[in-house]
Amino acid sequence: MSIRIGNNVYFSDKQKHDGYIRMIQTVEIFYSFESPYSYLANDSLAQIEEDYEVRVLWHPYSAKAAGQSVQAPSMQASQLSYVKEDVVRLAKKMGMPLVMRGDWPEYQFDPERSIRGALVASDLNILYEYNIKMFQRWWGEAIDPNDQSFLIELCDDLDIDPNEFSGRMNTSDIRERVRGNFKRGQKLGIFDVPLVLIGEERFWGLDRLPDVRERLNELNLAKG
Repeated sequence: MSIRIGNNVYFSDKQKHDGYIRMIQTVEIFYSFESPYSYLANDSLAQIEEDYEVRVLWHPYSAKAAGQSVQAPSMQASQLSYVKEDVVRLAKKMGMPLVMRGDWPEYQFDPERSIRGALVASDLNILYEYNIKMFQRWWGEAIDPNDQSFLIELCDDLDIDPNEFSGRMNTSDIRERVRGNFKRGQKLGIFDVPLVLIGEERFWGLDRLPDVRERLNELNLAKG
């Protein structure tokens, strides 16, 4: 059962021994496979639920996947070259494989199938594993994730039937949820990813993840 208090959503969890209701804070994570910073942040974001008494809600977020035409902020050539330099440097520092395409971001893989697949994976409780493999395909290898052979390989690795998975991905419900995620994000002021939402507080970017943990510590939500 979820309870909304102001702009915060809590999930009630009845304790077996003393019978009281414990309110669990939700943490919402907006991310996209199109974003190299989402790739670099993925492990740290996944660790939040391991370290804190929170309910984490993952929202795969993409204007393009939602069929929306949103003008991206213009980026000067020097700024773009810095982003590429920064991503490569961070990946090396973090020990993560990264293949930065020379034609990025002018050319990007179509994110629609990847985003729809994330929602199906979430329904099947395999989102963490799915995200790892999909991010690896996008950024660790820079190989088109829309190749049918990759879907079959992915489903085999996740021990799910590729026909069933593909069928779920193509339902009108999943397509509508992709659009709904984007529309809701726009209302919440989600302007880029990765972005973590705690109540009304937004924490944007890889360099704000320590601030996320600091805020959860202030709320006395650390486990143990």
